This record gives sequence, structure tokens and C-alpha cells, in this order.
Amino acid sequence: MFAVTDSAFAEIQRIFRGFHCEAPVARLYEKADTGDLFNDLKESVLDKSKTEDEIRKAARSRFAEVGNQLESTLEVGVSERAEFRAEDLFEVGGITFVMGPEARQMLSDCSLTFENGRFLLLDSDGAAHTLLSLARKSANC
Repeated sequence: MFAVTDSAFAEIQRIFRGFHCEAPVARLYEKADTGDLFNDLKESVLDKSKTEDEIRKAARSRFAEVGNQLESTLEVGVSERAEFRAEDLFEVGGITFVMGPEARQMLSDCSLTFENGRFLLLDSDGAAHTLLSLARKSANC
């Protein structure tokens, strides 16, 4: 079952205090520094020389080429509870997360912790994972 450590709980509470939400919920997401890896796509978007479908296809292709070079950071965002369907909300240790059934299944053997200034997802063996690595692992099962 997905768990939240005391350190992660305290950090999420600190994040919640920084927002003015009536009923805050936590969203897990990853961000990655792409550096210059996608400059060609940025130019296509800015000069509007390609259609949206062409850009999506090019982005998928480029990600397949360089995705393993990206280093991502797990983040916790804050949203208003009213923006989500009840079935996509999941309470863990007093914190409500936006987490649909597929995500709950994917994270079922993980715990969210906060160490050295960053969030981590640890599996039952203590190995760190990204959301992407867990999604790939789930897809291969």
C-alpha cells in the first residue's frame, strides 16, 4: 500500500501552507531539465511551421532518442480538491492525493519520502524510482 513518511508529510504540509486553497490536494509529478535537447521542437512551436500532430510525432521521436539522458525530479504540486473527480482522489496518512486507480496500483508498493531537500519514491526494497520508471515497470508486467 502506498505510504507517506513523516518527512514527506511534513514537507507536503509546508507546501500546502504556501497556497490559498480551500481544500488542497497533492499531485505527484516529475520535471526534467531538458537543456538544449529539444531546441528544434521549441523553434517549430514558436514559428508555427508545423501542425500540432507533426510536433507531437517529432516530440515522441525525439524523446525516444534522448529520454534516457533526462534527469527528472519528483515534485509535489497543490490543487483544489473541487477540480477533480472523487474517484481520482486518494487519502494517505491525512493527505489527499490526486491519484487515479492506475496510479494507485503503480505506486502500491512504494513510499513517498523527503530526503536531502527532495521527494523520492522508494519501493519495498528501498530502491528509488521515478514515475516514469514505475510506469515502464507496470507496462512490462
